[in-house]
Amino acid sequence: MSCEANQKIEKERRRKYYEKNRYYICNYVLNVHCPKAIDHVSKICPDAVSEFYIRYPFEIYGEPFIVKRLSSCRITSVQAKYQDCYDAGMFAYLFSIHRCAYLGFEHVEAYIKKMIRIYVICALAIYDDTKNLCKLNGLKEVRMDADYHLDRY
Repeated sequence: MSCEANQKIEKERRRKYYEKNRYYICNYVLNVHCPKAIDHVSKICPDAVSEFYIRYPFEIYGEPFIVKRLSSCRITSVQAKYQDCYDAGMFAYLFSIHRCAYLGFEHVEAYIKKMIRIYVICALAIYDDTKNLCKLNGLKEVRMDADYHLDRY
């Protein structure tokens, strides 16, 4: 088999693994890995982190990128998932600042944008807990207060 064929097979295997375990991966990234990494870096180099917070304030480098990403995903402030996605974007900003301070990166703005995109995708993947629970266990979600149940009784 050629190298390209092996790469295609490996890519397909990874895609299937991600689709099967997407909820667990995204939940781990947002709720375990990110807070643990932020806490770890805060203890190791608090001075560098403070300097990066001053150089790259949230109001300029975090919030506008989050709002732009949410609007590009067609998520408005009246939707229930908006706050979860916004919080994920804030986590992405914090994680980016800490990671760049720890590793001494200079392209902080681009890293923040990239991480906001990734964390919003993760938030969307774990947003609807009941839907994910049903999907993982092979069940069908039924809501008694849904519009399609009104004329049933």
